[in-house]
Amino acid sequence: MSSAAAVFMAVSPGVVAAQDDIASDESTESRATTGEIIVTARKREERLVDVPGPITALSPSQITDARLQEPRDLLLQVPGAFLVENNAGTARDISIRGVGTPTLFAEPGVAMYVDEIYSSGFISFPTQFYDLERVEVLRGPQGALYGRNAVGGAVNVISKRPTGEFAGLVRGTLARYDRREIEAMANLPVSDSFGVRFSGLYIDQDKGEYLNTVTNEFIDRQDSISGRVVARFAPAGGFSATLTYEHTDADTPGTALFFRDAGETRRTIRRDTQPRNSYNVDRLAAELAYESETAGTFTLIAGGRDYKLRGVEDTDLSANIIPNLATGDLGQQVTTRFNRVESRNVELRWLSPQWGAVSVLAGITYLDESATGDIATDLVSIRTFLGGGTVPFVLGIANDQSLESWAGFIEADIALADDISLIASARYTDDTKRVNFAFNPTPALAGFGLVPQTANLTRGFNRFTPGVTLSWTPGDANIYAKIQTGFRAGGFNFNVANAANLEYGQETSVNYEIGAKTTLLDGKALIGVSAYLLTQDDVLVPFFDFTAAPGLQGFLDNAGKAKTWGIELEGSVTPIEGVTLGGSLGWMNPEFTSGTFIRGLGTVTPLDGLQLPATREWSFSLNAEVRRPLTDSIDVIANAAYSNRSGGFQDVANAFRIGQIDLLNLSAGLDFGVFDVLAFVQNAGNNRFDIAFGGNRNGTSGVTQAPGATYGVSARVNF
Repeated sequence: MSSAAAVFMAVSPGVVAAQDDIASDESTESRATTGEIIVTARKREERLVDVPGPITALSPSQITDARLQEPRDLLLQVPGAFLVENNAGTARDISIRGVGTPTLFAEPGVAMYVDEIYSSGFISFPTQFYDLERVEVLRGPQGALYGRNAVGGAVNVISKRPTGEFAGLVRGTLARYDRREIEAMANLPVSDSFGVRFSGLYIDQDKGEYLNTVTNEFIDRQDSISGRVVARFAPAGGFSATLTYEHTDADTPGTALFFRDAGETRRTIRRDTQPRNSYNVDRLAAELAYESETAGTFTLIAGGRDYKLRGVEDTDLSANIIPNLATGDLGQQVTTRFNRVESRNVELRWLSPQWGAVSVLAGITYLDESATGDIATDLVSIRTFLGGGTVPFVLGIANDQSLESWAGFIEADIALADDISLIASARYTDDTKRVNFAFNPTPALAGFGLVPQTANLTRGFNRFTPGVTLSWTPGDANIYAKIQTGFRAGGFNFNVANAANLEYGQETSVNYEIGAKTTLLDGKALIGVSAYLLTQDDVLVPFFDFTAAPGLQGFLDNAGKAKTWGIELEGSVTPIEGVTLGGSLGWMNPEFTSGTFIRGLGTVTPLDGLQLPATREWSFSLNAEVRRPLTDSIDVIANAAYSNRSGGFQDVANAFRIGQIDLLNLSAGLDFGVFDVLAFVQNAGNNRFDIAFGGNRNGTSGVTQAPGATYGVSARVNF
């Protein structure tokens, strides 16, 4: 990694400016090339260099041309970030600075917002990114402005808003595995003050790498369709209203594990049931804003989402139909699940005008979320061989949860001198969580020690999360020191069979950080560095209850303390017009400092000195964007994005290492103005790194790997 440090000073992800009014796309692009990078990380528009904290902002051109449309690829451009996927294909959870979501349906460690609406909660499943203004990744606890579950950081995904010119595009893509994509957009400026933008993405992939030889179907085939409409009304007088609605339907892979230690390959998977997940999501976001020179800016954000998932899984992960109770082999088992999450989020905030040396941002938020978790595992072979096919042998779980959360926050920015500011912030959050739980094995299973259980619980969690930042801005630099607290809300486990394993408590954190960033070369270059110490109390880790039913033995609980030291660097430079180079480098040492972990059949393992699971010690990225004239009417397009992750363990006990990631995406093409064509290869080095783990067959663990080299061609028509 020493060579990476030397290269760093030239590089970082590209970004674009925010759009305030119904303006043209051309004006946005011109602002992007001047170094005037605008973000809204502190819930107001300001230059990236003026924000006293580490932020990575990713541009739409980088996301599209470098094919960073999967959250996994996109987050590999962010220092200290990593995407953790569950082996059932139902959740993709973001980890930043060693803080993520340790199991399915738990409270996340990184808060995700889509068009300023909270989109984490009981299920965090970011869909593919298209027609975006930008993606902002805030690293480190954001307990004041973003609140609960922002221990590792927060991610803001901002959709493109209508612009002031009529525009449209259609992009078609053909790629390996019989993959077809169609993306379309139409921007309609109805008047000077009102515009509508329509966009959509369709994906159909018939083949893949994971072949189920029993059903002769590819497990990783998929199809999805998503559409979005954004309407914006911005008349004179400081008032604006924006409404965003999006709908997604998808049929995606279920558990795509293969057991390489048992001789299985991606092409020789044997499952008696084809694992599939089907989901649909509706999301709505509304923003009303009023800006006054004397009274400040008032903003009301309201919206939510409705997420439904229906899945079928081969629970035994084999094609065995004959049970062997002596070895614990129950034969064919089929699990069906239904999950639904309904959330409603409202935020009202006020940004004061500049009162001499002081400005204030204050607001209140309300979150109402409910989740349904219904699971039924049919022991097909046991039912057939022991019950004659008529007596049901079914494990049923009904786990319905709800959350009501109120919060108030304030941030005061006080100028102590012309170039020194003190920023004091605080937030108070009050959560009420409820669970209605029932474990309902059919009577025939009573002889196996599986008895019905129920629980109806209500728990309250509250937390005060203050923070303070000192910022010194000599010239074009911003040097800062900050202390920020955060917390992950407590709650209830979902996939458990024992009511005693339902509850877990809240996790708290404190982040100490110093950093600096500056622009160089008349704004053509931006570099930044930060060093931090993140401490965590009552860290959530996975435990196991070996007295519970198979497949339902894992649960979360609080165990001990942890600390993470880290250093992050990132930068960008535009040496000549049309060429942008960027990159980042991160190192961290995430380890437990106290606590114990129970593994095996009751074996107690001290946690002190062990590395936090699903974290990566080193993160490194390089990227390049080129758009240069070949002739008066033709531009050359080229993009490269390289990412590396190394170090880390799958598990709390540090028994299983995570392999190194070396991912290289390349693309090149020609832009003829109204038409362009782009050839690409993703994972050009064919690095099949592990992305998910789990399952148990004869004492071996299964693994899911990233797709190998995938090539294709994309063509776009603009009008």
